[in-house]
Amino acid sequence: MFLDIFKRGKKHRQSIEAQILSEEVSKVQEKLAATLCQFEDTTDHELLDYYTYYYKANEIRHTYLMRKLKEAYYK
Repeated sequence: MFLDIFKRGKKHRQSIEAQILSEEVSKVQEKLAATLCQFEDTTDHELLDYYTYYYKANEIRHTYLMRKLKEAYYK
């Protein structure tokens, strides 16, 4: 009986973790889209560099979060 409760609690934690990760992925995707729009609208060389680095950083974060999300679903 205790083991069943423990397993259900573990699945619930995994579900919450997956939900949080999914929300974070959505936020990062929004940041990527916004950064791309800002990149396309600017002509200042320094801002172009900034948006390039910011986009790349969010791309790396997106990859990391997707990997964690897959792990959460397939545990």
